[in-house]
Amino acid sequence: MRFIIFILRTALALVFLAYGINFFYHLTFVPVIPLDGKKAVPLVELLTKTGYFFQMLYGIQIACGFFLLIHRFTPLFLVVAFPVTVNIFLFHYFLDADNTNNLYIYGGILLVNILLLLNSRKAYRPLFYSRAQFVDRELEVTFTDEDEERPELPEIRL
Repeated sequence: MRFIIFILRTALALVFLAYGINFFYHLTFVPVIPLDGKKAVPLVELLTKTGYFFQMLYGIQIACGFFLLIHRFTPLFLVVAFPVTVNIFLFHYFLDADNTNNLYIYGGILLVNILLLLNSRKAYRPLFYSRAQFVDRELEVTFTDEDEERPELPEIRL
């Protein structure tokens, strides 16, 4: 199971990295997926005119892909990548419905993201507590010279 999760996480990371980097540097080995929908083209033109939307989107994809690839902060970046993958899927479902081949690709990416989120569901448990449990701690900071005796600090238990 761990090997399958590793393969899925690596595949999702490489897809995010490849398409994110392709936006900025136009790699030759990453295929350009054409838009066939009549509704999709005007929306993409308007989002391009904003001057920041696609830079932000693909920057988030690069960050998510990088951190998923090195396996650091994986639950966090899976949550960050989830709205991106949902919007990519819904964009092609509603606005580019003529090209159903793309829908299978983006549905697969969304499915992989959901499976990885479900795999790391233990990391999300504290987000769903109905009441937060705060621990009172008193932190005392004292500055001493090396010649003076250092006071013993109280023991902190978690």
